[in-house]
Amino acid sequence: MPKVEDAEVKIDLSGMEKADALQKLDTIVVYCKKSWAKSLYVSFDPARADGKETLFQPVARYFKVEKFNGYVARVIPLMTPEKGGVFVEFKI
Repeated sequence: MPKVEDAEVKIDLSGMEKADALQKLDTIVVYCKKSWAKSLYVSFDPARADGKETLFQPVARYFKVEKFNGYVARVIPLMTPEKGGVFVEFKI
């Protein structure tokens, strides 16, 4: 299991609305592609008791497309009670 501190690039989307979070995520992923970063850790608010959608599904869908397009090797969920997140390994 990868460790958060091992990620070359880290981004925190906590407290953001879906549209703003995905725009910020896209900007960082473009940066990662241009800089040949090997890994990215994306964190966001954890699941809530109210059942509202977290950023997990939108972020996972984003990386599903990136994987389909050949940019991502794997995406690993790293969830804790305090933080949701995914560790992304890019193809180089």
